[in-house]
Amino acid sequence: MRSWSDRHMRPPPTVTVAGALVLALAALTVGVLEPGFVRDVDWQVHSWVEVNLQGEPAQAVSTVGTWLGQRGVVVGPLLAVALLAARAQRRARPVLLTLGVLAGVAVSVWLFKVGVGRVAPGAGRDAVHAGGSSYPSGHAVNSVVCWGLVLEFAASLGRPAAQLLTARRRRLITGVLAFTAGTGMTTLDYHWLSDTIAGWLFGALILGAVLAIGPVRSPAPAGLSPSVPPAPARPSPSG
Repeated sequence: MRSWSDRHMRPPPTVTVAGALVLALAALTVGVLEPGFVRDVDWQVHSWVEVNLQGEPAQAVSTVGTWLGQRGVVVGPLLAVALLAARAQRRARPVLLTLGVLAGVAVSVWLFKVGVGRVAPGAGRDAVHAGGSSYPSGHAVNSVVCWGLVLEFAASLGRPAAQLLTARRRRLITGVLAFTAGTGMTTLDYHWLSDTIAGWLFGALILGAVLAIGPVRSPAPAGLSPSVPPAPARPSPSG
């Protein structure tokens, strides 16, 4: 039987997951900054893509996949569902939060790219601190953050939406969309494999931080109006 201290000193699951994501992203970044295993794998994947995925059918499929992470594509649905959520909640927070997140993602990803300065695979060499902007993949970050928020806002639009878009389904759909977008960037040889993985990790960190501050409001329980509190029970008559 666990003691009281064991139960109450253990960090919450959210903190544990965030810590694991930070460690994974840090380790991957260190592996990119120094020649070694990570960059060797990146070069092998790049070489395989050059040989096997240069035909038009493969490139067409990959291109369609990358649209799922393109800012011009994902921002429209995100703003639309944020406006619907703002209307349903009768407050501007969903829209303001969305605008803040989009600005934060753009700035943080740009700073990350500038700090690493990695050149893209198309340059024919793998170099960091060389004025490049390949690491991490912005498409991968966008796909995780934007589609994750689209589904969160959509699930807040009412009880039917919340029942359809359960937490597990939201995570699954976001994962599939993000995987498709990131894989497309890698198979088109626009990004190294580690660029894409770093984008997924960084996007998951940002999305987790946004959700931790509560961007959506859960529907009220069945049969209970959120604006009218339940009437207090009447005292029973004495003797």
